[in-house]
Amino acid sequence: MGLRLKTALVLVALAIVTLLLALLVGLWAVENIRSHFGEGFARNHTLLTQQRILAVIGRDLALSQRLAESPLLQEWLVDEGDSEKQARWAREVAQFSQGFTDRSYFVTSALTGNYYFGDADSDGQPVLRYTLDADNPADAWFFATLASVEDYAINVNPDAELQVTNIWLNVIVTDAQGAAIGIAGTGFNLSQFLQRFVAATEPGVTTVLIDHNGAIMAHPNPDLIEYAAITREQADQTLLQWLDNPRSVQTFLDLQQQAQADPLQAPLARVDLNGREQLAALSYLPELDWFVVTHIDLTAHQIVSRNLLVGAGVAGGGLIILLLLTTTLGVDRLVLAPLARLTHSVQRIADGNYQTRLRSKRRDEIGQLHQAVDTMAEQIRQHTSTLEQRVAERTHALAEAHDQIAQAHRQLTDSIDYAGLIQHSLLPDRALAEQFPGEYFVLWLPRDTVGGDFYCYRSTDQGHVVGLVDCAGHGVAGAIMTMIAHAALDMALDQVPADDPAALLTRTDDLIRAMLPDAQRHQQLAMSMDMGLCYLNPQQRTLVFAGAHINLFWSDGHTSHEITGQRRGLNERRRGRYTNTDLVVPPEGSVYLLSDGLLDQSGGAQGYGFGKARFNEWMRTHAAQPLSAQQAALRQALADYQGNQPQRDDITVLGFRPYPL
Repeated sequence: MGLRLKTALVLVALAIVTLLLALLVGLWAVENIRSHFGEGFARNHTLLTQQRILAVIGRDLALSQRLAESPLLQEWLVDEGDSEKQARWAREVAQFSQGFTDRSYFVTSALTGNYYFGDADSDGQPVLRYTLDADNPADAWFFATLASVEDYAINVNPDAELQVTNIWLNVIVTDAQGAAIGIAGTGFNLSQFLQRFVAATEPGVTTVLIDHNGAIMAHPNPDLIEYAAITREQADQTLLQWLDNPRSVQTFLDLQQQAQADPLQAPLARVDLNGREQLAALSYLPELDWFVVTHIDLTAHQIVSRNLLVGAGVAGGGLIILLLLTTTLGVDRLVLAPLARLTHSVQRIADGNYQTRLRSKRRDEIGQLHQAVDTMAEQIRQHTSTLEQRVAERTHALAEAHDQIAQAHRQLTDSIDYAGLIQHSLLPDRALAEQFPGEYFVLWLPRDTVGGDFYCYRSTDQGHVVGLVDCAGHGVAGAIMTMIAHAALDMALDQVPADDPAALLTRTDDLIRAMLPDAQRHQQLAMSMDMGLCYLNPQQRTLVFAGAHINLFWSDGHTSHEITGQRRGLNERRRGRYTNTDLVVPPEGSVYLLSDGLLDQSGGAQGYGFGKARFNEWMRTHAAQPLSAQQAALRQALADYQGNQPQRDDITVLGFRPYPL
């Protein structure tokens, strides 16, 4: 992938990231703008609705109160049968009717229950329409108002006789002693009122009028209005029923208290209403004891024009794309194109065309780079000829050195191979084959051509000595230690009875210390050795074992056993005290001496050592087999466990059945 393509991809990625960030910021800004303007709209709309209602209902309420305070009305209601009093009051009320918004009024007598109604059709004259009955549910509003209202009340109620549904302003009429003698007032046509004040004008915006108990007095949907609320102790249609959770209910009640405390303000908050979060604003109408509630669904209300948002998004995206194209062309002209030409020239120099010259009139960093590369090419031309001559000289010298090293390596390899032949010639393979009374096998695997392990055997008149020695180190150093150990053991066998392996170990230790008199001065050098010796008596069919840091293992093919040798080896800083252990091996039993190279060999899935537990399991499985089969099985088990792990140390295993079956 070229630099131009990479740069283009980086710029495209940058543009995408910028667009995403701009989109996130834009969404955040739109949400904040929506919230800010939504709050302003809700507050202003609520206060405006409050003032519009007060301007209309407040005036009609004041007229209704003046009507109720009329002395002529009070005189007539006390003496309803006096036609002269009725005429005087009728002339006065005809003038009142012109001031009401609906051009209508009503008067109801508490003494007779007569209901008088005047409107434009009656030229403002009161007309007796019907008589109220306390047992008629439709007339319950009148008796409830007289019983519970001191001054005035507002009630939304359909009048079947008048065939209208109005918002009624009910003002109590009292006599000179303050006793209620009737109710007077006016009404607004509910449909016109809803259309004028609470009809839905914009999507997502709903205006509702409620009383102090939350009962719905006006709503865009007439089916949700609580009619004749004054006659009910518990309202059926309340705004609180729409709130989804107690938190929203408490928030709404707090808003009512705030609005009632300051009618000139419209407090607002977010509440969960009808399953959606909405912004609610309240204002209080003290004259009516009502609340104007405006709740806005900000997700549905289009506060910010969608066309404006789309236009801003298209303009922003186009600006970013234009910026991307301009930046891409500028980077290509100023940086990428000169670098491409420079790369082509450098490639020709790399191919061996050192006559290539780079010319540039630019004085910026690109021009300096051209000049530097041109200088480098000239230096390469000068050094090439000198370097070729030096390479030829050095190649000739390296060839001669290689020949010398190869010759030295051959000499060293030949010497080690010869040492291996010598070490192998010291092993008692012929004596074992000719004189050992039972069966045996030897697994001798030095890590290098020569090693620090060897096995020994000597036949005496009464019995046989067989053993295994593991000298410190491996390779040439270990092989030299085996020569010392071999010589010391031979001398000990000439000086100590063969039937006392412990004494043989002690004497061998003394002889080795005598051969290495400076061992204490070289404590940092490993000069110790492990040794295990067995004395076999064919006549008595017994075995005597003594070990210096080497154990004896034996098995009858069903169980496995281990005889632990003394924990100190030979020629260690502290001398060991070695003891003999007598053992009667059953005819079918097999005995094993092994160096720690087998037990320490790493392998398996975790790279752990072969270990005693795995060797004991192998003995129980194979000890009853012929010794030749045991040797093959042990070699295969070791190879399977070792896998690809390198051999860590010399490995020697001497297995035998002491006596013929």
